[in-house]
Amino acid sequence: MADSRIPNPLLRALLDETGWSGAELARHAAAVAAEQGSPHTFDRKTVSFWLTGRRPRPPVPAIVAETFSRALGRRVTVAETGLARAAPRPSAARTSPHAGPSDPAAALRDLGRTKHHGPADAAYRLALLDVPTWTRAAGGRTAPTIPTDQAETVTAPQVETVEQMVRLFLDNDGAFGGGYARGPLAAYLAHDVAPLLRASAPPPLRLRLLRAATRLTYLCAFTCFDDEEHALAQRYHRAALDLAVEAADPAGYAVVLRAMSVQARSLGHHHEALVLAENAAATGQRKAGPARHAFLLGQVAVAAAAEADRSTALSALAAAERLLDRSTSRSTAHQVRPSQTAPGPADVIGGYHPAALAHQEAAVRALLGDLRGAIAALKTSLRHRPSDERRSRAVTTARLAELQLRTGHLDQAVCTWHAFLDDYPHLSSGRVTSALRTMKAHLRPHADNAGARHLLARAAEL
Repeated sequence: MADSRIPNPLLRALLDETGWSGAELARHAAAVAAEQGSPHTFDRKTVSFWLTGRRPRPPVPAIVAETFSRALGRRVTVAETGLARAAPRPSAARTSPHAGPSDPAAALRDLGRTKHHGPADAAYRLALLDVPTWTRAAGGRTAPTIPTDQAETVTAPQVETVEQMVRLFLDNDGAFGGGYARGPLAAYLAHDVAPLLRASAPPPLRLRLLRAATRLTYLCAFTCFDDEEHALAQRYHRAALDLAVEAADPAGYAVVLRAMSVQARSLGHHHEALVLAENAAATGQRKAGPARHAFLLGQVAVAAAAEADRSTALSALAAAERLLDRSTSRSTAHQVRPSQTAPGPADVIGGYHPAALAHQEAAVRALLGDLRGAIAALKTSLRHRPSDERRSRAVTTARLAELQLRTGHLDQAVCTWHAFLDDYPHLSSGRVTSALRTMKAHLRPHADNAGARHLLARAAEL
């Protein structure tokens, strides 16, 4: 039993339950903080301060709560750590891992109020990766959410505007990065889309609205992911899942699951990433066209490779390639973006082309140890990449340079990184900024090389 004389007996009790010392908590919390993209570092003295009653600023309490949740295999709230500064405000955006659909309008409204890390209890939570299959999720949907503002009626032009905004934000994100699009898109969802979700509408029109809202919410999650705001991205993913269920949209549900898998793998949660990817592919197998199914299988391949499952990875990659060949002509697919050709919002999100497939092939080969094959696939991806997908081109170019350096080709890497810097000034993206930091770290040991020195000097001027 915790000593009540300790200023923070709740934290002391959690330390006793895990059997951790203060130094061990600091080490585990630092790992979770790094995953969140948080700059915080902790040590034994930090934990000692917490035990004396000091309460850190958000998102640190949420990071500590998530650290204990993972260790104990149960949900530990911020309040249970004794680190909460004030009682948390109830929020519809706080979705429990096993709850049915929440109020999507309230979730979008509340998420739109967050500026950076979300509400005080927000952290990237492993428990929120426990997502039901489509059959379970749809089976638990007893009735659509009843709009609460019956005085307002949704009109067809309003829905057409929302559908068009999907294309606008998609193109902006691809060309300039999630950092530019994230704030305006979150505000649009909170202030324009959420009220429409509360208004009355004829069933066919409401279905269109829900599906467009699903895609905008998915896209907002991706902009948060791209800007390395992982806790916020996860909340938007969950809101998008709720919208997809309400819209009776299994294809949209599958695409969101895939995005959650991409994020989980990027943060090192490989098992969870594979489960999500396989769930997405199973959902999309019968409900999505060949290109969309290929899009889903490509992520199965990457997630399986991260789990060192070579057979599953190569099988899924080959299946994705066959499906893409069936769905489109390789000679023309790379010339336009899906948003420029799709008749409606349903086909905009989850577009797939040879550049995307080659990028996934590169990830698979690198994870399986075939660096030369990965380099060749990245070069293929860059050749096929649509010209307006600047952010994807920058991410791919930076990855190519990293692999060229790893295989001993410094001069090639320097040349490739110069191409990366050509795109860099046009982008606002946490992932691209991280790629720049990685470039600098990799090149510093080679500062005696004239090309590397010149590249570092150019980067310093950006």
